[in-house]
Amino acid sequence: MRILLIIFCMCFASLSWSQSLPEHASENPYGSGWKCDRGYYKSGNKCEKVQIPENAGLDVYGSGWKCNRGYYKSGNTCVEVQVPKNAGIDVYGSGWKCNRGYYKSGNTCVKVQVPENAGIDVYGSGWKCNRGYYKFGNKCVKVQVPENASIDIYGSGWKCNRGFKKVGSSCKAMTQQELQRQIELEKAAIAEMQRRRAQGVSGDDCDTEYKTNAEVCVEITGGDIDCNESYSGNYYNDCDVSLNYEVNTDYSGGAYLDVEVECTVEIEYKGRNTYSTQSDSSYGDESHDLYAHDSDSETLNFNFSFGSYQEVTSAKISSAECEIDSVDLY
Repeated sequence: MRILLIIFCMCFASLSWSQSLPEHASENPYGSGWKCDRGYYKSGNKCEKVQIPENAGLDVYGSGWKCNRGYYKSGNTCVEVQVPKNAGIDVYGSGWKCNRGYYKSGNTCVKVQVPENAGIDVYGSGWKCNRGYYKFGNKCVKVQVPENASIDIYGSGWKCNRGFKKVGSSCKAMTQQELQRQIELEKAAIAEMQRRRAQGVSGDDCDTEYKTNAEVCVEITGGDIDCNESYSGNYYNDCDVSLNYEVNTDYSGGAYLDVEVECTVEIEYKGRNTYSTQSDSSYGDESHDLYAHDSDSETLNFNFSFGSYQEVTSAKISSAECEIDSVDLY
């Protein structure tokens, strides 16, 4: 008798629950209660049908709508995106962006005027000088490489060849002691790089998370300098420097690493009425969340301003360095 009573109660509860479900709804598989079927939204204790306007479809949640690609939402309608010449629909699908080689000016796309010895930059909306040239106003000037030197990694300056050191604007031969010291440093750097690569990581600077012994490394992948002319166009007001880097790890756990990276950039510049080269430096930092065998990349931007009395006419990146500031396990 007790078993029959339990079965009756269970059937009654099930019947009562099924009867309490509104139309176009189903039991919530992730918890208690109910949820509206796809194409309907919850309104009080019932499910209302989503009213989809023209040129739209159900959104990813199934309880609302979104405009089709090439249209944008305006009230309860979808309006077609007006794409100007030399442009296309953007990645979001609700706007437009200029094609590579053009930049946005109001509601039009203007062709980038690329000077001699330059090409379209990585963003596609500007230009940068070819390797072996540096930006000076609206043109690219050839880097004057002294004897016993070659173009540097950034392509817009020079560095002394192996066995030579920089002295002013020339490269002088190292002493035997200096050369021996350089060879020792190179051997140590190669050995360290081989060790890191064997562990699956490499870079300019590395640090270890002490709990897991996981290693994190950062490596500079590129840099660029863009100087802005004064109103008269005779000298520079300031220079913008962008520094690209990549950070990676051999961590293999189930949590993640909070990594702090700090980068420093130094520039050299010269004024119209000065014979000596001056320098200035700036630094910036960025946080990264890295999972197992993960990597991430970032671009840090720096600005160097000059006084009008300096009348700076040339500037270049002289050095750049990124290092792991801290690594914490979360």
